[in-house]
Amino acid sequence: MPPFLFYFIPRPRKTSYSLISEDNLGNMEMRYILFTAFLCHAAVSIQSAANPRANENTKKLLAAMSNIGDRILSGAFGGYNRFQHEIGFSMNQANQIKSLTNKLPAVYGIDCSPGWAKTAEGRETDVIDCYNSLAVDYAKKGGIITVSHHIPNPVYPGNNYIGDGEINNSDYAAILQDGTPIRNRWLKTMEKIAEGLQQYKNQGITILYRPFHEMNGPWFWWSAMKDETQNEERKRLFKMLWKELFNFMANKGLDNILWVYSPDQSRESRTAYYPGDEYVDIVGLDWYSDDPNQLKGYDEMTSLGKPFTFAEVGPYSKDGQFDYDRFMKIVASRYPKAIYFMPWNAEWSPIYNKNPSGAYNHPKVMNLGELKV
Repeated sequence: MPPFLFYFIPRPRKTSYSLISEDNLGNMEMRYILFTAFLCHAAVSIQSAANPRANENTKKLLAAMSNIGDRILSGAFGGYNRFQHEIGFSMNQANQIKSLTNKLPAVYGIDCSPGWAKTAEGRETDVIDCYNSLAVDYAKKGGIITVSHHIPNPVYPGNNYIGDGEINNSDYAAILQDGTPIRNRWLKTMEKIAEGLQQYKNQGITILYRPFHEMNGPWFWWSAMKDETQNEERKRLFKMLWKELFNFMANKGLDNILWVYSPDQSRESRTAYYPGDEYVDIVGLDWYSDDPNQLKGYDEMTSLGKPFTFAEVGPYSKDGQFDYDRFMKIVASRYPKAIYFMPWNAEWSPIYNKNPSGAYNHPKVMNLGELKV
């Protein structure tokens, strides 16, 4: 949370020599109070980037998104990079949304790595590729690009994980322990991610970077364990992993990143994994529900004092009956601090559900090119 600016303004002393009348004194005090209130309000609206070396474009984007008022940016998930079939990254989501709504989403998502893919030992990073020229083209048209991950499991050579891939805390700690094979795989993973993010920097593009999403649910290797008794240690290790990735990217000179922290709304411990204000720029929730009135964690997350987003949204039931017009009306009225929403693709997408035009044409929604940075 940005620091508040408080100023102590002493009341002028009245003496027998004072030329200030009681009325003038009251007016002066009121002007001081209003000036102080203005400074405090300005301080609240200013967001500093978590990386103190963030470049000017990155700072400007954060400032513009932080001061969006009661408007909200539209979004869509473009798919998994370098992956085939419908869920592979393309402009398909944007183009079909345009055909249905006459609007293009302001925020467009790309996932770096289908973390379920298997490789030969030593080739784990082959499935990681954060850069795509189509995303660059979209950004140059005024789009905002958000990058997420389903990162391969570094504990298992070739990502050939056992069962659902859950790892114990000892293996998690080994990711952070120098000299272990697990650590070596993780270092190569971070290097490969950085290569892609560097290519966006070379093009002058700021990325909303969302690693380790839904960490409070027990379905990813980096996230909570099913055995709740193990999760106090897991929270500590997760924070260490997030901070290391943050510092790794900062030390690479990647000053074009805004960091997005997004737990799952349906699980507890939404802020228990939070690594700290100095490591996060935007907070959000991943929200899958058939009823947009049923949201947990909004007040909890907005209390962190960061810009808030619905980083990943969609229906729980994949039957094509989710009403995106109703969704947006509820978001606009009940969750006014949200700065963008990003529906997932495939069965969760607006193009396969009801009334997408109502969402992208809602009077509070801003689409491609409408946010001036």
